[in-house]
Amino acid sequence: MKVQPFHRWRVPFVLAVLLAASQPTAAQPAYPVPSGIYCSCGPTTGRGHGSVDPSVASKPFVAGILVRTTWELLEPAEGAYNWALIDEQITAANYYGKKIALGIGCGVGIPHWVFDAGARMLVTSVPFVDTIAVPWDTIFLGKWTTMIEALGQRYRGDTTITLVYMTHSTANGFEMQLPFACTPSLADAGYSDALMIQSWSTVIDAFDHGFPNHYLTNDFHPVNGSDAVGEAVYAYARSTLGERYGASGWWWTEKNRTVYPAQYEILRNAAANSVFCGIQMAVSGTRDSARLANGGLQTALQIARDDGICYWEIWNEDILNPKFDSLLAHASCGGTTGLRTAEEAVEDFSLYPNPARSTVSVSSDARGTFEIRDMLGRIAGRFHLRNGQKGAVDISGLRPGIYIVRRIGGAHAAGGRRLLVLK
Repeated sequence: MKVQPFHRWRVPFVLAVLLAASQPTAAQPAYPVPSGIYCSCGPTTGRGHGSVDPSVASKPFVAGILVRTTWELLEPAEGAYNWALIDEQITAANYYGKKIALGIGCGVGIPHWVFDAGARMLVTSVPFVDTIAVPWDTIFLGKWTTMIEALGQRYRGDTTITLVYMTHSTANGFEMQLPFACTPSLADAGYSDALMIQSWSTVIDAFDHGFPNHYLTNDFHPVNGSDAVGEAVYAYARSTLGERYGASGWWWTEKNRTVYPAQYEILRNAAANSVFCGIQMAVSGTRDSARLANGGLQTALQIARDDGICYWEIWNEDILNPKFDSLLAHASCGGTTGLRTAEEAVEDFSLYPNPARSTVSVSSDARGTFEIRDMLGRIAGRFHLRNGQKGAVDISGLRPGIYIVRRIGGAHAAGGRRLLVLK
């Protein structure tokens, strides 16, 4: 059965080649899935206690700490590594019996010797005033992937670190978005979605090789005003890393659907189909409760739990705020991730496999016409099933990304099931 396309997606050749990936072979790590409350604490700079704040780490409900530092601090001169920054955090985390999520910023935290070697730069003005490397620059990618390999050689056997953030040359070095204004402009620097996606695939491959035993994740944001990069990166990471991969969003509030609708759907897909999925609260519930949700931190956390997201990075001042002690001490998912949404739980059809590449099997107890829509609501195709029929639907004409499959006129037509298309 072939989807009746409303239009043929045109995928550039370089993108089609990039997203062609074998079935994942990496095994799930032997240690527990990252879950529960992790502190979004301050950065590790070599001054003070670093990210592992004793007052936070001593809290029994805290499962782990997000340890953030920058490439320039870890490799101040090419090939000269300052591993003491991370080693000290591991020692401190072990003392308190906590786990670590590790993130190395390489955007605004890039060492200047990379530019001395010839990497092209972007001088940013919005949202930060700083300098980052052109993300698809080959000199930068060569230096950064070498650093990732060295990092992996040092810590790939460490089980205190349970989660590693895959980071790239972005506006702040941790989140996915690029600067909104820079010199030269992104257009003058030669930006294209395909180049950005290809550079992300290079970074993902490096982290895959450097950390074959760890869970891996990355944040999702629109890139240069487009959702295409994030959707392609998610598809590539899922197909390459398998069960070791889960998506993250560092923008969590109750307004997820309206502020970052496409990225929110990526997280919902990850929660339904991955071993783990994570969020970081966008703001502090202590200082900006209303920005988080009508109901503050409690409501924002409950939305994540309802969506089956069980890894939560909470700001340190909220962890230290006594009024949140009871909330955080009793926060749990009550089960595993992979929970279906209420709409999906009552749908009268199933999709397998999901993610899928060229075909997807659709099974339904009821007859009807089905439509496939992309995350912008555009109809990508339609197909028809008779009562009790199981059909293999040809989706080879769809570009990689997340789609909603729904039965037109069904009892639950407003719902639908999410389908991740890989290439």
